[in-house]
Amino acid sequence: MENLACYGRCRQQLRRGFWVMLILLGAANCAAAATVEEVALTKAANRQALLEEGAKKEGKILWYTTLIVNQALKPIKEAFEKRYPYVQVEYHRADSEALAQRMLAEYQAKRYDVDILDGTSTIVMLKKAGYIQRFSTPQLRDYPARLKEPQGFWAVPNLYFMTLGYNTKLVAANEVPKTLNDLLQPKWKGKMIWPTSGGSGAPVFIGNVLITLGEQKGMAYLKQLAAQSVAKSTASARAVMDMVVAGEYAIGINMFNYHAVISRAAGAPVDWQAIEPVPALVKTLGLAKNSPHPHASMLFIDFLLSKDGQKILQEADYLPAHPDVPAKSADLKAGGGRFAKFNFISPEMLYDKEEKWIELFEKMFFK
Repeated sequence: MENLACYGRCRQQLRRGFWVMLILLGAANCAAAATVEEVALTKAANRQALLEEGAKKEGKILWYTTLIVNQALKPIKEAFEKRYPYVQVEYHRADSEALAQRMLAEYQAKRYDVDILDGTSTIVMLKKAGYIQRFSTPQLRDYPARLKEPQGFWAVPNLYFMTLGYNTKLVAANEVPKTLNDLLQPKWKGKMIWPTSGGSGAPVFIGNVLITLGEQKGMAYLKQLAAQSVAKSTASARAVMDMVVAGEYAIGINMFNYHAVISRAAGAPVDWQAIEPVPALVKTLGLAKNSPHPHASMLFIDFLLSKDGQKILQEADYLPAHPDVPAKSADLKAGGGRFAKFNFISPEMLYDKEEKWIELFEKMFFK
C-alpha cells in the first residue's frame, strides 16, 4: 500500500510537472513568435516596456549609415548607449550606393546582419527588392506627410537643401548669382564647378531646372548653361566645397548649404546663396526585413526621430527633419529667413528620374 501511495504521488507530481512544462514552453513559443514585423508595427500600450525587455536580450544593433563618423555618428551612438546601456551600437559607414550594394549582396547570400540602414533613393531600391520592413513609431506623429513613407517603409531624420556655395573673396556681395539666369553671365564662364554625383550633384540640379521651368524651357536653359564650361568633379560635395574655399573656383553649384556654414565658422571665406526654388532632398531611415535585433532597432529609430535625437543632429550641424527642431543656423532650412521656395525631390522621384537626369548630364555637359 505504501508503494502504491508513493506511486500515486509520483504520478501527480509528474502530471503537475508536465503541465508546468507545457506552460513554460508555450510562453517561450509566444516570445519566439514575435517576428520582426510584429515588433516593428506594434502599437501596444506597453510598447516601450516590450521594446526595452527585448532589447536587453538582443544587446546590440548594426547600423549601416552615411553620417560622418565624428560629426554626427559617434555623438548619436554615445547618447543612445547612455540612455540604453544594455544596447551597443555597431556601425558601418559608407555612401548610399555602397551601403545598398552591401546589403543586397548580403541578403542574396542569406546573410542577415544589418538592422538599420539610411541613405537617399537607395532605400526605394531595397524596398522594391523586398529587403525593407515597414515600421511604426509614435515619434512620427509630428512629422509632415512628405517626410514619412505612407506605408511606413521609411522616415526622414535629416534634410538637405542644395544651393550655391561661393568664395567671398572671388565673388563680391553685389555680384552673387540669385537666379538661374545669373549663372549664365559671361564672367562666370570657367569659374564654376559641380559634383557629378547622381544622388545630389549636377544631375539633381538638372532635374530641378526641368521641374521648375518645364521640359522645353528647361532644356533650352541647360543648353545655355553647358556653354559656361562648368567644371566637373567626381569628389564628394564636401570636397568640392573645399575647392571653392581654396579659391580654385569662385562658385560651387548644388552644394549642401550647411557645408558653407561649417567652413565659414572655421574662418573660411565662403557663403551660400539659394536659387529658388531650391532642390530639397532627404536622408531616409529604414529597418531591415530580417533584422536580428528588432526590439533594439525600434528603440534606436524612436530615439533618432525624437526631439532628443534630432537635437544631436542639430548640434552636429546637420539639418533636423523634425518640424519643431530648427537648424543650428535657422536660416539653413526653408522658411528660416533666407529662402522659402523649394522643390521636394522625394526618394521615389529621385529613384525614378535619376537615370534620366544622369543621361542628360552626360549628353549635354561631357563634350
